[in-house]
Amino acid sequence: MSIVRRFLVAPSLVRLIRKERGGARVTEGYFAPQAGRVSYVRVDGQQCHLVLVNTDQNGASSEERTDVPRAHGDALLDVCSGKAQYDRTVIALGAGREARVDRYVAPGNLDLVSVTFDEIGDANGFSVPVWFGPEVSGDAAYERHAVALQGVPQPGEIALSNAALEAVLDLVEPRFGFGRYGGASGAAAKPADEDGMMKALRRVAGGGTAAQPSPQAAAPAPVAAPEPAHPEAGQNDARIDEVIESLSQALGNPQPLPPEGEPAQPARAEEAAGEFERWTVRPRRNQT
Repeated sequence: MSIVRRFLVAPSLVRLIRKERGGARVTEGYFAPQAGRVSYVRVDGQQCHLVLVNTDQNGASSEERTDVPRAHGDALLDVCSGKAQYDRTVIALGAGREARVDRYVAPGNLDLVSVTFDEIGDANGFSVPVWFGPEVSGDAAYERHAVALQGVPQPGEIALSNAALEAVLDLVEPRFGFGRYGGASGAAAKPADEDGMMKALRRVAGGGTAAQPSPQAAAPAPVAAPEPAHPEAGQNDARIDEVIESLSQALGNPQPLPPEGEPAQPARAEEAAGEFERWTVRPRRNQT
């Protein structure tokens, strides 16, 4: 026995899911239901089945399937009472659970997402994803045989939120090995040097909260230079050295400054100048 919970879903989300994951066309032809039993023929690609579904008073159903040749299936479709066609995309929800996203194209347009459970307790305890729309499990008009025999209902416009869109993007775009697309939490999976790099760049741009200087960069490098024309010039030069040091550490290539009291090495000065030019850091100097 199985329990199915059905939900409406915004058409734009279904369009995004199908664009990223594709879908398989399914054709079903239903015969008139009799005494709680529904029989239909199902054509899915080259597979064809004759299906008998029994449903109890609690909504749980059991299904029996028989393989039939495709030619026999096409003949049964011609004599059934109603037909429906939909494109199905299967999405993993985690914890071994799957959602089936169905976009009906006949006898009308309708977008549904359904989840199947083996136990009533699992169905009741299911945590509904934020991108699911209103639940229609209790409305018989949204059952597959009702859609084929009676036509699609008119649910009206389904609300779409930014949170729902973000949730679908997390499902369909596993393109990177870290962050939201990889399924790990963003804080835990963020590259180790990202915070340092962003802090350093914010310091260069002068925006945001300045990063705390490292112990090595705390002391200004004593570089031989003419006396600055303005008192703030020396502070700017020291700030440039701190920024270069922060960027070097963020990029995984720390360049420690010489200990206090020792002269700067020429190679260190040239290297700092190269980093300075590459990042196009320009201190602001007050005009005298």
